[in-house]
Amino acid sequence: MARNFSKPHRLHAMTELNVTPMLDLCFCLLIIFMISTPVLEQTTQVNLPKAAQGAGAPPDVKAKYLVVTVQAGGQLSLAGKPVTVRDLEAEFARVAALPEAEQPIVRVRGEAAATLQQLMDVFSAAKSKGLGKVAIDTEVR
Repeated sequence: MARNFSKPHRLHAMTELNVTPMLDLCFCLLIIFMISTPVLEQTTQVNLPKAAQGAGAPPDVKAKYLVVTVQAGGQLSLAGKPVTVRDLEAEFARVAALPEAEQPIVRVRGEAAATLQQLMDVFSAAKSKGLGKVAIDTEVR
């Protein structure tokens, strides 16, 4: 009895695992994590000042941000880690050395109880290092 090996064995074809749906799921999860990671950087809770107009627009997910938080007592944090003004200036100098297209937008999240001088210290540090893309976060009234 000779076997015909020209046709694939039917049992072998049924035991193959289709991994396409699993790869689709992995790619979807990867995209979700890539989009949600910049939003998760804002770990410091801040009572933002209220604005009547122009506030409440969601951040652009394609843009890169460098988040600086100014708390009521004057404590500064960069991307959720406590820093001093010198640390902030050093980071601004590092960012300013990048090509302009790669420079992130500096987002200042100042508490409503923070003084204007504390916010101006952050803006002055950014300006002195040559950063021109600076924004301030607010909430809608």
